[in-house]
Amino acid sequence: MEEKKRIFAYDALKVLAAFLVVFYHTGMLDLGYHEGVYYYPNFTQLIALFTACGVPLFFMVNGALTVRRDYDLKKTLIKSARCLFVGYIWGLLFQGILAIRNHDLSVFSLYNNYYWFMYTLAMLYVVKFLLNKLPKWCRWCVVMALLIYPFLNNLIWDFTALTGNTYGVHWRRSGLMTLYSVVYLYAGDYLAHNYKRLSKWVIILVGSIGLLLMVIQVIATVNLMHRPFEGGNYCFPTVGALLLSIALFVWGLYWHLKDGRLKRFILFLANNSLGIYMFHMLLLATAATIFPQIREAEYSFSPAIVAVICIVNMAVSACLSQLLMRSKLGFLLKL
Repeated sequence: MEEKKRIFAYDALKVLAAFLVVFYHTGMLDLGYHEGVYYYPNFTQLIALFTACGVPLFFMVNGALTVRRDYDLKKTLIKSARCLFVGYIWGLLFQGILAIRNHDLSVFSLYNNYYWFMYTLAMLYVVKFLLNKLPKWCRWCVVMALLIYPFLNNLIWDFTALTGNTYGVHWRRSGLMTLYSVVYLYAGDYLAHNYKRLSKWVIILVGSIGLLLMVIQVIATVNLMHRPFEGGNYCFPTVGALLLSIALFVWGLYWHLKDGRLKRFILFLANNSLGIYMFHMLLLATAATIFPQIREAEYSFSPAIVAVICIVNMAVSACLSQLLMRSKLGFLLKL
């Protein structure tokens, strides 16, 4: 949006989405999993489940800001190409740090998918352009089809897995099924213009049901596969994550904050949100390279301490983003 049309709620949601992604990637929580023990979610795991809303919120904010913008084909292709370029270059840089950390050049490859959400965003610009050329009912048919598969398919999988059986495939965020993000894109656009029709109590109920479904997913996944719950990557294309993300998104649209240091800090992070996505993984990998004991000890902290670590990471990433934007390499952070 233009500066004069800037809406603080979108900035706050950008920061929340970035925080949840950084929180998930930091990976310093004890989720209470023990090999061979039947698993029920603890309080820390419940908090960790909210990180599954990070990427969905990222797509929903993009939907609220871009779906109704009338980009022509040329601008659409340029924006998509920039997303692909930026994601690929940062992925190569991240691979380089991993190669140094592991003393193994074999991890460095021309193929990388570390910043996969940028590739998905590139796809979304093209899909949005095509869908917006169709009648509105056609767009919503596409959204409904994706709600059935993979969202509904994953929901069925969760409940059948509780009985020890599996139905179909449990889709994660990889491969072709990043198309699930189209649902979040158009949900963000719809809610941004219709959220006042929804009762706040309805939103609380929707979020609660979403969290409950995600808890069921934790139990089904861990106890069937006998490994720690991966968190966000399993959750993105699920009904639980969708409902909880909708609740957080609508709640965020009601946010207001008086002018002050906190608001300026949030705006600073929001202005550099793309830089946070790009830099935070590099900072985590660099810290593990300089201090290998971080990896070897597999530190676990309370959610509050991890949150502080994340905020520091985000602040440093935002500062680095500002420095890069003022240099000749600023194009690496422009879409």
